[in-house]
Amino acid sequence: MQQEESSQEERSISDRKLALIEAILPLEQEEDLEALESSVQDLQEHIRARQLVIGYLPNGSVVLKQRFLDRLRHTLQDIKHDEFVTLPELEQRAADW
Repeated sequence: MQQEESSQEERSISDRKLALIEAILPLEQEEDLEALESSVQDLQEHIRARQLVIGYLPNGSVVLKQRFLDRLRHTLQDIKHDEFVTLPELEQRAADW
């Protein structure tokens, strides 16, 4: 069952890639090709950024740029909604431990 789902997913990805290629083939306008090239470059940069190692955790596992940015955005949202603990509050809580 799991192998069948994986095979269907691979076919779906292949079908989607082929559909994209077929959509690109008739393009003949220079500005259309430039727009497509720009989109491909943006996509490649996004993929590279997702995989970019920007550091390591103490246990040796990597810190990926995209994960770091995602956590930073989440933290900024928490701060924006007053969902955080200040250092003095943390110290007070730790004193009770």
